[in-house]
Amino acid sequence: MLRLDRPEQQQRVELIITLLAKLYVVLELSPDSCPVCNKILSHDAECPILLGWSLLDEAEQQEARTAIRALALSMGCDDSFADPLTH
Repeated sequence: MLRLDRPEQQQRVELIITLLAKLYVVLELSPDSCPVCNKILSHDAECPILLGWSLLDEAEQQEARTAIRALALSMGCDDSFADPLTH
């Protein structure tokens, strides 16, 4: 079990998990393979990006998807939503 003795350690872990989860959403919108596990349309079971995503509860996952998609739409990157092959 991971033991976090200091608040700074806890904050760093939370930041890493958040960044990995956001990267997961970005990769969902991309037709390219995952840059970590090199899988297309999925992730390897040991992929840290998938692990970070799995540590969020359902509400946090939905919040992350909504935030990233809103950002993508604001940048004019809405073509990816029509592609059913994105992961």
